[in-house]
Amino acid sequence: SLTQGDGITYFNSLSWERKELIKTENGYGYVTVPSMGWSSEIDTNPPDTPVNTAKDGENILLSNGFISIKINSRGEIYECTDKKGNTRISANANTLKMYKDVPRLYDAWDIDSMYTEQPVELNGESSIELTESTPFKATVKVTRKISNSLWVQEITLKAHTCRIDFDTYVDWNEKHKLLKVSFPTGIHTDDGINEMQFGYVKRPTHRSRPYDADRFEVCNHRYTALCDENRGAAVLNDCKYGVSMSGDEIALTLLRASTSPILHCDKGEHRFKYSYYVWDGPMITSNAVREGYELNVPLSVSQGSAKTRSLMQTDAPNIIIETVKCAEDGSGDIILRLYECKHAATDVNLSLNLPVSSISQCDMLENETEKLSFTNGKTNLHFRGFEIKTLRIKYNSRR
Repeated sequence: SLTQGDGITYFNSLSWERKELIKTENGYGYVTVPSMGWSSEIDTNPPDTPVNTAKDGENILLSNGFISIKINSRGEIYECTDKKGNTRISANANTLKMYKDVPRLYDAWDIDSMYTEQPVELNGESSIELTESTPFKATVKVTRKISNSLWVQEITLKAHTCRIDFDTYVDWNEKHKLLKVSFPTGIHTDDGINEMQFGYVKRPTHRSRPYDADRFEVCNHRYTALCDENRGAAVLNDCKYGVSMSGDEIALTLLRASTSPILHCDKGEHRFKYSYYVWDGPMITSNAVREGYELNVPLSVSQGSAKTRSLMQTDAPNIIIETVKCAEDGSGDIILRLYECKHAATDVNLSLNLPVSSISQCDMLENETEKLSFTNGKTNLHFRGFEIKTLRIKYNSRR
């Protein structure tokens, strides 16, 4: 329970521990919040690997000991290296690309495959400034004129991360235009990874067969990734679900400007965020799934302090507790829905810091199918790749 008065409590609704940068009265600090729990403890000590900034003419350099980037006046990342000095892009990244977009049918629904043959030059004025530089975080603000629209973006690098965030505002004033942002990753693979609900789907990065060519624009949820067995890169997003992959490039679709069925469809102000995240090793060892969740699900905040506590957690990073809800039958039981996120068969211990009397596996309609053992606050589960499990929890307090 919260203690009224001084202090702030941070709540984490995701099923893993998170270390998040927060704003304090005197600057910044870190709060470490356990899986599906809360904490009021704030660490204001500076990071071991602080963010450093430098200027090179109009260009700005940011680094944090894990990743280093160089940004030009258009907001493009023209150099990106990891802590080993390896290049993590093959050409300018965060590059805006605009095209004429006049589908033959269904103006607001279709994107025709020929759109890439009608590029629109984006040579408007642009400016860049370093708006924040602390050991915890650095931010660069980019302002551009793109065609008839205004683009304002804050590019942020925080300590302790290989993720670059792009917080974006657009005053969109176009007609029959398509806007994408491109990240040439330098990673060559036959298939890209597009997140979908409860897993991901692989789609081709080439156009060698007719049905591959038909998949020039596909959907993703929180991330799209390219990876081999040695390294990977992902473009994360908080609300943009169309993407294309070609060779080593991930190009996220940001905005369109159809005129039917509404004449000024999408015209006006837009705010959204996307990120570029890199890692070493294969997909199974990456944090791409977690980074995508964390971009979309910030910590919740409440006045008052509370002792740090976690209600539940798993001991396998690829098993995610996706849903916690009351049972639909009104019994007061709690329903948990978990899934495996990386296509890997996994044994996992689910720990519950709750007064549990029994736990059962259910179908997705919440009908019990099997009683599970529950010893010392834990139950063991086996997941197939991408498997979804639904559990019903009953409490001691009501029996």
